[in-house]
Amino acid sequence: MPNKGLFYVFLIGIVLICIGCNTTLNNSVSPPQIISHAVPDFSGDLPISPRVIKGQLDNGINYLIRQNNTPEKRAEIRLIVKAGSILEDENQQGFAHFVEHMAFNGTEDFEKQEIVEYVESIGMKFGAHLNAYTSFDETVYKLQLPSDKDSILEKGIHILENWAHKIKFDGLEIDKERGVVLEEMRARQGAGWRIFNKQLPIIYQGSQYALRLPIGNKEILEQGKHQDLLRFYKDWYRPELMSLVAVGDFDPQQIQKLFEKYFSSIEVTTQGQKHKPVYNIPNNPTPLVSIETDPELTRTTVEIQIKQDLVTPVTYSQYYQTLVAQLFINMLNGRFGEATLLPQAPVIGAGSSFGAFRADKSVFTLAATAKPTKSKEVVAFLLTELNRIMKHGFTQSELDRYKQSLLSKLDNAAKEIDTTQSSRLANEYVRHFVRGDSIAGIDHYLAIGENFLPLITLDEVNALGKTWFTPHNRIIKISAPESDKSSLPTKVELLTLIEHVTQQQVTAYQDSQVIQQLMSEKPEAGSIISKVYDDKLDSHVWILSNGAKVVLKQTDFKQDEIQFAARAKGGYSLLEPQMMFKTIMAANIVEMSGIANYPLADIAKFSKGKQFWVRTTINNDNQSISGGSSVKDIEHFMQMLHLKFVAPRKDKAAFDSYISRVESSIHDRFNSPQGVFSETIRLLQYSQNPRSIKFDADIVKNQDLDKSYRFYQQRFSNAANFNFIFVGNINLQQMEKLLSRYIASLPSDSKNEQRILHDNLRTKGKLTVKVEKGLVPKATVRLNFYGDSPWSHKSQMHLNALEYVLGSILRERIREEKSGVYGINVKSAFSRLHNQYSTNISFSCDPIRVEELVAEIHKVINSLKVNQTEDKYVDNYIAQKLKSREVKLTTNSFWKHYLQWDAEDDYQQLGLNEFVSLVESIDKLVVKDAANSYLNIEDSLTAILLPNSSKASAE
Repeated sequence: MPNKGLFYVFLIGIVLICIGCNTTLNNSVSPPQIISHAVPDFSGDLPISPRVIKGQLDNGINYLIRQNNTPEKRAEIRLIVKAGSILEDENQQGFAHFVEHMAFNGTEDFEKQEIVEYVESIGMKFGAHLNAYTSFDETVYKLQLPSDKDSILEKGIHILENWAHKIKFDGLEIDKERGVVLEEMRARQGAGWRIFNKQLPIIYQGSQYALRLPIGNKEILEQGKHQDLLRFYKDWYRPELMSLVAVGDFDPQQIQKLFEKYFSSIEVTTQGQKHKPVYNIPNNPTPLVSIETDPELTRTTVEIQIKQDLVTPVTYSQYYQTLVAQLFINMLNGRFGEATLLPQAPVIGAGSSFGAFRADKSVFTLAATAKPTKSKEVVAFLLTELNRIMKHGFTQSELDRYKQSLLSKLDNAAKEIDTTQSSRLANEYVRHFVRGDSIAGIDHYLAIGENFLPLITLDEVNALGKTWFTPHNRIIKISAPESDKSSLPTKVELLTLIEHVTQQQVTAYQDSQVIQQLMSEKPEAGSIISKVYDDKLDSHVWILSNGAKVVLKQTDFKQDEIQFAARAKGGYSLLEPQMMFKTIMAANIVEMSGIANYPLADIAKFSKGKQFWVRTTINNDNQSISGGSSVKDIEHFMQMLHLKFVAPRKDKAAFDSYISRVESSIHDRFNSPQGVFSETIRLLQYSQNPRSIKFDADIVKNQDLDKSYRFYQQRFSNAANFNFIFVGNINLQQMEKLLSRYIASLPSDSKNEQRILHDNLRTKGKLTVKVEKGLVPKATVRLNFYGDSPWSHKSQMHLNALEYVLGSILRERIREEKSGVYGINVKSAFSRLHNQYSTNISFSCDPIRVEELVAEIHKVINSLKVNQTEDKYVDNYIAQKLKSREVKLTTNSFWKHYLQWDAEDDYQQLGLNEFVSLVESIDKLVVKDAANSYLNIEDSLTAILLPNSSKASAE
């Protein structure tokens, strides 16, 4: 059903905001005695992982190389230049980023677009596998390549070398690229961007960072001189500021030789070399305060930050303090999470973090999303919890629980040391070069954790609150919709409130007794009545005594992971629209209530130190369960899964709290031009569909707890309707016992329930809608082609090929040739159940260019219908599809979804070899036929969002 999938994710997402932490702290402690493992002296430096080759070329270029086989036949390579926007002169604002753009527009050895075309020809994709970014302090170029051919690896490193010192700055290409960079700037603009630009000079007050936003200055991007752009490149792209990273399935010695071959010849030029300045963030003795509103903001946020001197943990002592800081942040977030669940809480979500800020500063942050008009209450909420800790501290039971949780995460990560994604390792090594982060390796971090965590005392952790929350170096930011302006405090009121709250007496936190076990009594076991081995898929299909079907596949892709999925037919298709509207949040409502006799907060405490999760969802056509577990926690997972069926919990207080948070989160949804635009499109396309949902305050207010609970019970009352899929590091003997105990014992009956296929009514004809709303001189365009057509694997593949070819041509035509957009997206969908397809083209641009660009898109579409496309697009599609499949076949996630579909009784899964044959059957004629079948202008929608008025018109 239209729109519904979006808010399923949204509903869960707004439950809690827990900001991730990357903690460092400048605090010394007396060196404690090491109690186990071969960990060096406590005051010594952290080592570099022995799995890493670290070196430096004669010209000063540093490199890190690591052999890693996940994924197989892939390599991640990076060029890091420690030069970003902070180094720009006044007349170069935006040029650090502009240089990055020019890297893709021609070098001495690669013509314009040759790099993109080459990467796509070997099965990779521009954006996903070929990209770059520019920040204040660095520019990073990224490539993922197949590594099964030496020539490809060498060419990839050759490309990096060209970016390092051979970018061509052709005048015509510079002027063409201005349009793309300006469109990137335009695409970012909106309420959040306006607020950020107001906050920037305050949070970075007195620093160069306040004056050098990477996107730059519009006038300079439009009119800046070519020689000033080239000068930035010549000044700052030099060997001593460069580093190289390579991680992947290759011979490290080969990569080392290639680095030497291509990068050793880059000359060091000291004559006339520009001195690289160091910019820091000044201290502020009095608070820096930003209280801003915007008419298009959709929610109120509050941030309280306190800057600290940055200490990057490179010694054991410093890493010890990192562990202390992580424990403090994790426990504080646990307190926030629990307090957020209370019905009277003024927040939608809250959290804290400690991590790098900019330059020489780190920052302790308290942050929350406020309910409407509750900004002052949220300030009090955040500081009350912090004050509670500063006055009473955490409890020993909390510390023990979170120590175990942190150690469990380290242990899980260490078990995956040989199955960690190369991209993740490459990003870690980029941070090492940019920020100086340690690269001791997860196995060593686990050893440190096992040694140091038992030594950390409650007093050490409690002391951090007062260490961090100092009266100086404070930054307070509040941003809110214009409609909430009257409820916001003034600066004086805000500072007075902060002083008042921090001086108040508060009661100590009472830690509730942690659940010792989910089940007081285990259910009587059923049995497995049938076992079949599928040699084609290397999977086991078991039928249980209650009729449930279980599919298991053993893999070694991850050492400590078991993924799970279960699905049954029915969902909301079995309800009439009015009842559907009253229960549309049923799964989330039950989820927020906890399980059996335990509220959600108790379940969260029980789960600390354990790696498992289970979540239920109900959509239009199915009810389903997703989840996962570490190997050691599989029985906890099974117990929770069992309880999701037999003991869902109904909690009126949890219901009221959840509804309040959801209602608050969407209260100002239609302040956003995009929110109004999307709703206008939904109304136009689905006005005749009685099952189409406008997710607004009325829907939320009308949720019925009793009806939702009963509907949930009905959907999960019959295990025989479900297919249960397990993929990962599975012990079959253990699973036989667990499945008999926890799945075969679930209630079931012989009723073979089916979904009801309702007509997914869409307005037919050639539709046009224009919405005029927004302050930014930006247009958003959506072109949607849709219709009815029989679904098959072949038709799905043909539509997918059309999506790729059309997207590639439009990128070249609309971005590269016309300089009209920063990005243009083409997405297609094909409903197997409803035999309906859609192809959506979307982009943002200058409002005065809408008609021109839409006309150009239709020219491309018409050409695809009449002429056969170029071979390269079809060849690239086939290469990318097969290369992508190559990686997917080595992931638990792929096999979970594949086996889930294979288990459906009304779905014939495409065989692995059949998939390859179908991909290889794609040719130019297929794309031409697909364009004529799936880009029908007679059933289409052209929707355009323009600025400056709240009026909308439709034809």
